[in-house]
Amino acid sequence: MPVIRNSVILHCSPEDAFDYLSDPRAELEWNPTCETMEKLTEGPVGVGTRYRAKWKSSPHVELEILAFERPHSWTMHNGGPIEVRFTCHLESAPQGTLLHATFEPTPHGWFRLIFPIFLIVIRREEKANMTLLRDSAERWARR
Repeated sequence: MPVIRNSVILHCSPEDAFDYLSDPRAELEWNPTCETMEKLTEGPVGVGTRYRAKWKSSPHVELEILAFERPHSWTMHNGGPIEVRFTCHLESAPQGTLLHATFEPTPHGWFRLIFPIFLIVIRREEKANMTLLRDSAERWARR
């Protein structure tokens, strides 16, 4: 399956970037296609935390955090017609933090038929999301 990779420099510390971005509810602030992100589990965000999410043109899906290593990386997985495994790695950089995002989609059912079109759209959206994510994380870190 294809893997979509993007990177961006964030002008904030890895700790600030991790604390903001590793909670998927932040996506409501920076991703214009994210409509719902509801935390389903109690307690702090970490491995096993689950969310109910919806993006434009998608059904509701359940998302789960599979790995959570502050302030270095986290991995999330969601089911649905297009299953996605999303991983972010953070590393210190002279300007702040270098974020590497990996988006691994796997189509199921009839979505296999439209998957090539989905890939064109999602590659463009994920690249644009890096700017939106950066701006939002930097605003959050300055608060």
